[in-house]
Amino acid sequence: MACILRCILWVSLFQLSTHATEMAEGRSVREGERAANQKSNVEDRFVFPGEYQKPEVFEKPVIPEECKEIGICEDIPNYPEELVDNLIHELVRQNRTRFNKDMLEVPQIAQRIGPEDDNIELCDTVEKLYAPRAAQDSNMEWHVIVNDKKKPQQTFRVEICKAKESPCSSIAYFQNGYKARCVQKFMLRNMLAINDQKVVVEKAFQVPSCCSCIARQT
Repeated sequence: MACILRCILWVSLFQLSTHATEMAEGRSVREGERAANQKSNVEDRFVFPGEYQKPEVFEKPVIPEECKEIGICEDIPNYPEELVDNLIHELVRQNRTRFNKDMLEVPQIAQRIGPEDDNIELCDTVEKLYAPRAAQDSNMEWHVIVNDKKKPQQTFRVEICKAKESPCSSIAYFQNGYKARCVQKFMLRNMLAINDQKVVVEKAFQVPSCCSCIARQT
């Protein structure tokens, strides 16, 4: 009888031990799953340095082909309109407007009637006012120029050859051994531009100044 009681007691203790072990293992599994889920959630929310918070980079101006030959451009497809508007407003507010404004010279009537009418240009040119929104500096690098398209702040008088390296007028005579061509000339003019840090700076830029008839020895 005592032997039977001991066997029953031993079986009961074994079952209790097994149940406790299973409960402990279950808790361990659940805690492990909870920890894994928490870890997964933390990783989903974590922003790796530089991956999503990249510093804003000022976009380089996109220059149309027709502008590249003369080094100045009145419009570009990626002009930063909003940025320029804000910068112009701030410049005006601080009374720091040093904008250049050329004007085309309009001859008086007395000047148009006289010997000057007999002058003949040796090169076909176009003279106009440019309100540049991009220009090339002396290092051949393009920059965004501060200018409002509807109300230009910066204007420059330019003279451009109608055709690149075109022959001079046939009325010009050159001795044998020389050949004449119309060549575009440039000069440096100061303009307000925007640097890579989106700050307004004053720099010298190339502006088409005149179209000259140049003779070269052949």
